[in-house]
Amino acid sequence: MYSLYSWGSPFESDGIYSFDPVCLSIQAYLQLSKAEWRLCRTNSTDISPSRCLPTLVYQGSAVESGLWPIAQFLKQEGHDLDAGLDPEQLAQSVAYISAVQGGLGDALLFSWYAVSENFVAGVRPQLAKLFGFPLSLVIPTQLKTYAERKLTTEGIISSGGGSTDDADSLEASSAANALRKKIPRIYLLAKEGFNRYADKSAHPIYEQAKKYLSVLSKKLGQQQYFFGNRATMLDTVVYGYLVLVIKIDLPQNTLKEIIESDYPNLIRHCDRIHEQLSAPTTISEQSLVAGLAGAMKQAISSYFTVLTRRPQEVKDDPQRAAKVRSVVGASFAFLGYVIYNGILSAPAPKPPSQTNELVFESASEVLSAIRNV
Repeated sequence: MYSLYSWGSPFESDGIYSFDPVCLSIQAYLQLSKAEWRLCRTNSTDISPSRCLPTLVYQGSAVESGLWPIAQFLKQEGHDLDAGLDPEQLAQSVAYISAVQGGLGDALLFSWYAVSENFVAGVRPQLAKLFGFPLSLVIPTQLKTYAERKLTTEGIISSGGGSTDDADSLEASSAANALRKKIPRIYLLAKEGFNRYADKSAHPIYEQAKKYLSVLSKKLGQQQYFFGNRATMLDTVVYGYLVLVIKIDLPQNTLKEIIESDYPNLIRHCDRIHEQLSAPTTISEQSLVAGLAGAMKQAISSYFTVLTRRPQEVKDDPQRAAKVRSVVGASFAFLGYVIYNGILSAPAPKPPSQTNELVFESASEVLSAIRNV
């Protein structure tokens, strides 16, 4: 039996067992390929040699991490959703998956983390519920930082979170960044998003997303799946990204509105796969971070138990000093571990090393390749 170590989910009541699209894609792949597997929820990348989730464990050892390596391993083990595709269709599949990861992936990151209203009122509270205190103070902010760094590197937003096409945004972002350096980090953890633009429904990234959605919608047509009547890897990847758009409600859900309005066949496709997926056998893994967090919470609880006693009882308690030291020690151990090791690791996905491998430098190249194959 395979064990898939995956980021957890605050949306399990909706049948969504991770907040990460790649984790969801591999979960769908495992189910549709009829593999025997179990889901291991984790909030740590320690299981993976490359510090990346999802990670597939087989016979007690981590064998692969990330979308392409796990898919390649499963194909070699006989769980090949693409077995019925010819070389031309395999090349098309790689091109479409690159389009989904690039175009839709960036749009999803933007919608969740760069739009202040969505992050503050929607995403962060859900992630906080998933990770619990005190990890809720750290991991959502790290996820946001990673997303904004990636979007900035690709020129989608400026370093301050605004559109790169807006000169006023650049000036405002520079001023905000200078201010951030003067504000204690713990304050920013509580006030994350204060210098972000509230209304980004007209951002160019949504026009870019429409191009990818249009190509996918045209390819799907009225078929059940992208290559006929049988699900392939492409179907699982499209599902992994679209389900987080279609099934999750946000205050500003521009991307969902676009899909519902213009691409109803993609909605039906997502629903079709979602209905086929059953709740996986699930276990939760205790990580070192979670252990430190638990020790910290227990120490704090013990300390406040001391504070609720009568003054004379506190004075006579010989363990009072030890309990205070345990609070401080657990706090510093937890924060030190988080700062030194980091909670998050999200390397860029790599295409499979096959004869049909396609590598694209830009969105236009992906779209051009799709239209020409």
